Amino acid sequence: MNNSRKTLGWFWGVASDDHRTFILAFILMFGTLATELAKPYILKYSIDVMEQTHTSPVAEPGIQAPAADPIGELKWLAFFFLGVVFLDYLLRTGFGYVFSVGLLKTINRLRANLFNHVLHKKMAFFDKEPVGGLLTRTINDCEALAETLRFGAATIVLDLLTIVGMFFVMCSLDMELTLASVLTAPLIWLGVRWFAKRLREKFIDVRKALARSNGFLAEGIMGVEILQLFSNERSSSDGFREINKTYCRATIVSNVYDAALYAFLDMVAAVVTAIVLFVALNMRFGVIEIATLVVYINMVEKIFVPIREISGKYAVIQQAIAAIERIQEVLLQPDRIQQGSALLEGKQLDIEFRGVDFRYNEDGPKVLDQIAFKVKSGQSLALVGETGSGKSTIGKLLTRAYDGYQGEILVDGKELGELNYHSLRSNIAVVHQDVELFPGTLRDNITMFDPNITEQQVQEAIHLVRADHLVTQLESGLDFNVHESGNNLSAGQIQLIVFARALAHDVPVILMDEATASVDSMTEEWIQEAISRILKHKTVIIVAHRLSTIAAADQILVLKQGQVIEEGTHNELSERKGGYYANLVKSSKLQSGSSHEVLV
Repeated sequence: MNNSRKTLGWFWGVASDDHRTFILAFILMFGTLATELAKPYILKYSIDVMEQTHTSPVAEPGIQAPAADPIGELKWLAFFFLGVVFLDYLLRTGFGYVFSVGLLKTINRLRANLFNHVLHKKMAFFDKEPVGGLLTRTINDCEALAETLRFGAATIVLDLLTIVGMFFVMCSLDMELTLASVLTAPLIWLGVRWFAKRLREKFIDVRKALARSNGFLAEGIMGVEILQLFSNERSSSDGFREINKTYCRATIVSNVYDAALYAFLDMVAAVVTAIVLFVALNMRFGVIEIATLVVYINMVEKIFVPIREISGKYAVIQQAIAAIERIQEVLLQPDRIQQGSALLEGKQLDIEFRGVDFRYNEDGPKVLDQIAFKVKSGQSLALVGETGSGKSTIGKLLTRAYDGYQGEILVDGKELGELNYHSLRSNIAVVHQDVELFPGTLRDNITMFDPNITEQQVQEAIHLVRADHLVTQLESGLDFNVHESGNNLSAGQIQLIVFARALAHDVPVILMDEATASVDSMTEEWIQEAISRILKHKTVIIVAHRLSTIAAADQILVLKQGQVIEEGTHNELSERKGGYYANLVKSSKLQSGSSHEVLV
């Protein structure tokens, strides 16, 4: 229970930016409460007037009858009661609307904050968190939170205040009947608490099962081509069916507890009514007024309406708390990239690794072991080695995709941890083998929606990578609409676009991780020509397997099992007898005259 209050307290802290909207909502709520509590008094007064009408003495002959007109008074009371009901309707509608507006604003801001927070997470976070789980938290959990709070929390405070107000009204009508009714309070409290604890557990099970289902679905859709190629549709479908069964079972169990809680409170309401009738007819007979008894029984029935509502909404609130806790798991995790304040201002940046060790997991093996090298501005470094030797990891550490290394990584003489994260990233352009295009125009995918990149820069980048023919072949040129993941383009076309993207951003450091793996030999020659012409004053780190790319580098590092085993230029390493690199060159048949042989 304390944890629930703490979780809801955290959420209302998030909602504090919309405090004016919620203040207006609570003003309307108190107006609604006032009209609701006025109704029993009007009803009691009306019954008293009716009793006076039937019991008033008949005027004797010669004696003037009373001037009062009870029938007329009852008519006015009926109109007054109708006016109170209509005012209650207006205030209740206004409260629900204003509260919902404030709540939806808060949820939209929470969803945006969650997405922004995820964008700034370290890559280690995504290694542990499946895509489906993040989708569930960002979309499903936020939507569930909005729905449950809008239809639950929007009136639960009003229901609580109504219960308190009605209790005081009942006390004012008859204290002894109220004391007799209170005998069931411990039963209500214990029952609701027992059900609430189990409902919360079951709703958490539902959210976890939904996350698994979404994750399995997202991964299946993204890998549908592989599933089809290996004829794995049936087993994947069976796996999804089993996961959905788990979700279905969890949902059914939560619904059973929800229904049982509602039935339990209906039973308690009947018991309280029976107690009131027993006390009134056996202990207060002849003492209690008819109007008081009628209104009191009406109040007993009415007070259990908000109690029943709270019981149902309590289950809803438990679902909301479960959603909030899952959102908190993301927002409060310490996997966010920590950044310093130093900025990179120069256009010529040196890069240096000093004794760098790194493990992806604390208990895992070393991926990098005492890596040390220096690349001066305007120079290029090629990283060579078999798969798993740590080549790509060096680039990931340089761009701060991962932290937690030992040793020093310096850019322009400044340690990575001291640098402003955005300043670092804005000075490094990365071209990967596994590239990503986004829905939008071809121009948007080159500029990455950066308004500071001019049309001339875009055209120059396209020309430098010899992608002019690609643009002219497309119907709309640079306005060509790229589909999700670029699935309406070939792998080679996508690679050219991504390379043009890197060149359009005028940055001092270029990191190429198998950048030419998806292009043909002629296109690769064009890219090599572009590199030789425009990257003379840039720092370049190249992870490549093709000799044509590696041989042009100013220096080469040969890695094996995370260690540098050889270092030098292409000529120096090729001439080293018995050397690892020399053997790779020989096995690639470079002597055959082809400049595109795969080295590793």
